[in-house]
Amino acid sequence: MSKDGSTKYPISSNQVEKFMGMVWVLADMCSIEDAPDVYHYVELLSEAVGRHQFNSSTVSPQKKVHVDRKRFIAIFKTRYEQLLDLEYTRQITPVEAKLINQLNKMLADAGFMSDDYLAWVFDDFLVENPKFRPPTIKSVCAQFFVHSFIDANKELKDARRRQELDKRAGMDLIQRARALLRGSIQDVDGEKIKLTLTGYSERRIMLSDFRKVVESIEEKYRQSGQK
Repeated sequence: MSKDGSTKYPISSNQVEKFMGMVWVLADMCSIEDAPDVYHYVELLSEAVGRHQFNSSTVSPQKKVHVDRKRFIAIFKTRYEQLLDLEYTRQITPVEAKLINQLNKMLADAGFMSDDYLAWVFDDFLVENPKFRPPTIKSVCAQFFVHSFIDANKELKDARRRQELDKRAGMDLIQRARALLRGSIQDVDGEKIKLTLTGYSERRIMLSDFRKVVESIEEKYRQSGQK
């Protein structure tokens, strides 16, 4: 909890990237570069975002395993209480802790998170298979459960992979568009990029259309530079 009494939650690096991308779009649209005192703070904010991303990516593997295990247990206990209106009071044994670690790795390798898996276990599997109620940590870590989940969610796996690829491609295009705006381009092209950036950030323009605009303007100035 912060000093002012409000509750603060950790923000994922991907969401921070999206936030900073939108800040740069607004800065470009409003010509903040022409106001050095203000632009300086935008740059400081960008540096802070960079530090956050670096710190987020340098969490030790051992600590990540520990954090992921605690998250799994917390979600399981919450789901258990919602399903049965009873608190899960069993102690987590070292064997179960190891099983959770193995399960989390298996899910990550398959492109899923524990949230996805536990939502399926409690909302789908246990509803359709009441004989497995009440569940235990050990039972939901069983290979039968995990393989059933992966088999039933192949489309979700493919969709998640496409979303991640699109997200990376979008961030790359935002950086390339910003690079064009910082260069010597005609006002009409600059305005076109700004409008496209805004449309993409507001999800009014698809990734494919965003790419066409950026690549066409890049090619235009690449050719003019060769003359």
